[in-house]
Amino acid sequence: MKFIDITRKYGNTTYGYPFEDYSVNDHYRGLPKYVYELCIGCSACGIACPPNAIKIAPNEKGDRLVWEFDCGRCIFCGRCDEVCPTAAIRLSSEFELAIATNTDDMIQRGELDMEYCTICNEPFSTKRLLDYTNERLKNAILSEGRLKEAQVYLHICPDCKQNAAAGTVIAKKEEKIR
Repeated sequence: MKFIDITRKYGNTTYGYPFEDYSVNDHYRGLPKYVYELCIGCSACGIACPPNAIKIAPNEKGDRLVWEFDCGRCIFCGRCDEVCPTAAIRLSSEFELAIATNTDDMIQRGELDMEYCTICNEPFSTKRLLDYTNERLKNAILSEGRLKEAQVYLHICPDCKQNAAAGTVIAKKEEKIR
């Protein structure tokens, strides 16, 4: 009876969870939520993830980039949230992560179309990433000629880009010699 009197005098010090909603702190690090529509496939989240809970790799055919998040490996550090340039992955306030039997429920997945090199026709980046980069280039302060040159190089894989740049340098040197 003494505890009931204390409770009546000072109020409850515990929560009525699960019968009442539990509100978390504004800075709570809950389950990361992946928004497929915003993802550009830049792989920044996968590189920044300390426990390797985010895996990004091409599929078997190589025509799509597969993004996969395993909640069971996540340490809820928030690095993926910090590095994502498009807010495609954000920490939520969700804290109820228990599952009944199917461990596939702990995995979030997305697939993005790949872009092919205009020279060697090999996949090298996602279409969304190139579209995002192209929009950023348009907002940059570049001359019209430099913008067009950058847009051409944007659709060339790194290996072909290196060969093309080396060929340009050699051609300029040969031109100076003549």
